[in-house]
Amino acid sequence: MNVINVKNLIDEASLKFYHIQVFLCCIVSLSFDGYDLVVYGATIPLLLSQWSMSPAYAGFIASCGFGASVFGAIIGGALGDKWGRKNTIISSVIIFSIGTFACALANGPVWFAIARIGSGIGMGMTLQNEVALVSEYFPRKYRQTAVSTVATGMQIGGIMSALAALWLLVPYGWSSVYYFGSLAIFAVPFLIKYMPEAPWMLVIKNKDHQLRNVLKHLRPEMLVPNDASFVYPKAEEKSSIAKVFADNRALSALLFWLVYFMNVFVIYGTNTWIPKLMMDAGHGFGASLIIYLALFLGAGIASPIIGYLADRFGAKRISLLLYSIAFVSILLLSIPMELYLSVLVVAVAGVCTMGTQNLTHAYIAQYFPPTVKSTMMGWGLALGRAGGLLGPLVGGVLLAMKATLFQSFLAFAIPCLISAVAIALVQEQYGYNTSRVKRSDRPIPIDRVV
Repeated sequence: MNVINVKNLIDEASLKFYHIQVFLCCIVSLSFDGYDLVVYGATIPLLLSQWSMSPAYAGFIASCGFGASVFGAIIGGALGDKWGRKNTIISSVIIFSIGTFACALANGPVWFAIARIGSGIGMGMTLQNEVALVSEYFPRKYRQTAVSTVATGMQIGGIMSALAALWLLVPYGWSSVYYFGSLAIFAVPFLIKYMPEAPWMLVIKNKDHQLRNVLKHLRPEMLVPNDASFVYPKAEEKSSIAKVFADNRALSALLFWLVYFMNVFVIYGTNTWIPKLMMDAGHGFGASLIIYLALFLGAGIASPIIGYLADRFGAKRISLLLYSIAFVSILLLSIPMELYLSVLVVAVAGVCTMGTQNLTHAYIAQYFPPTVKSTMMGWGLALGRAGGLLGPLVGGVLLAMKATLFQSFLAFAIPCLISAVAIALVQEQYGYNTSRVKRSDRPIPIDRVV
């Protein structure tokens, strides 16, 4: 019987249209996830006025959604590794679409907070499975670039939320932007038809017909024998949190989780409060939304470039550099400046926080074995969103205490410095792909696979 190593074939494939199909399925659903996750920040100034909320209470509502996404990230990671990426992603889109629609119908802060909790669970389930699916289908040569790029779906969603706020808030009210976000539900039929299941899951479930179809698209030059059987390295192992710490990866796993906590604290805190902080700095409501747009636009444009640089120079070096720049750029925001300078500095901050977060996803997808990467990332996102839960709260409390701009931005700058130190301490020699190369477990030529 001929044995085909599916992972080796995927690793050494050239780029095909099928890769683009997988990429588009992931980035479309992730864009709506990102939209629904951050749109609240664009609507806070209006909700503060309409519902007579204090900044601290508005921060609490933001934390309700982010807190729910902690739970969603944990169960989403586990479900992705055991139930399958595709089923988990589709379920998450349905959940957060319904939750966002409920937000639009809310007539007060209590019901709005409850709706954000529902949507938060769905939003927490998505990202780690999208990243894992892309990393499992793209060739090794392009993997970090592909993962970093697909993760920009979160920033594309942020751009969509800022543009929707600019176009819809004034003429149609705050509920209109939530109605728009719920349109993600219409992507579900396309995901069912065009999104494939993870290749290692197809191996485990003995879905030979689907595997043959995948290989036909990814390696059309290869003739798969009728009696071929399929294997995927370590796919037969069951996922568990304990395996995340195996093979001397415990310290690095904890460091990655620390980076998630600190950086998501910064991302969610700034996503929630940048419009309000920029208004406090002297900019008008419209100008603050333009600055808010720049936060996501910078990260969205730069993330593919960051991925390319990481493929060339290493994810660790690039991450360390960008987290250091993030510390400086966020502190600079405390200095009153002209609109164009604020836009520029905020864009740099977005690149160095959200853009580097995208790179961290890619780094983890390369560092850990395929059967635990979604679990690893799910727990990382859960811990990160625990930081995200605190970010809006801290920002709201500081505003309620009449903190200065410097004090507010310092609270978001220091975690960037901690992230830089944590990345510097990651032990690259124990990474999954590094250790495989050391064991000479290299992909074998196509003529020796079957």
